[in-house]
Amino acid sequence: MLERAAVVLGVLALLVGVAVATPSTGASSPHASLPAASGTGSIVLAATEDYGYQPADLEQVPTASNISVTFTDQSALQHSFTISSREGYVIPTGYSDAQLAQFLATYPPMFSLLVNGSGEVATGNFTSPATPGWYEFVCDVSGHFQNGMYGFIAFGENLPSNLTRTPRTGLGLSNLSPLDGVAIVVVIVALLLSVVLWRRRPPNSATPSRPERGPERPN
Repeated sequence: MLERAAVVLGVLALLVGVAVATPSTGASSPHASLPAASGTGSIVLAATEDYGYQPADLEQVPTASNISVTFTDQSALQHSFTISSREGYVIPTGYSDAQLAQFLATYPPMFSLLVNGSGEVATGNFTSPATPGWYEFVCDVSGHFQNGMYGFIAFGENLPSNLTRTPRTGLGLSNLSPLDGVAIVVVIVALLLSVVLWRRRPPNSATPSRPERGPERPN
């Protein structure tokens, strides 16, 4: 009995020793299965005087990366750089301000940055999508999208070759936004007031007026 128990214990000890000495063939270290670290990228663009972006097409922007944006205003008006979050969709150019606002409420912008004119430079950062795709960006200041202020950005790929855009019409009486119209009206009113005040100015006091001659006295 004792001898049999000793043999069993000896076999168990041998098996334990073999298990400890054999290298593990289980799953690899958790670190090996983690995704690659996020990269970085940058976008530099400007708002132009004719309701446009320069450049208007952005391609091969890194995916799953921290993207830094530098946005310069080359006009005297306020503009935004607002990236739609709806992938592969062209916003209808006939949208009114209200329709564009509703679209951006339904698809909250991936990123938005505002500049207020006169050469202002704004900077910001956002994380790009993890998968390749293309999106539209717009200026959501009143009336500017309708003037052709939009463009397209592609992450991890090129833009489709069949993307088209309407020509920008620039500044004109038929495409002014309400804010632009108010600014022009204020300038015109100020000029008219200046003309009226100039015409009503008093005579130059430096030039003495000639006295009127009374009736001559008899000698």
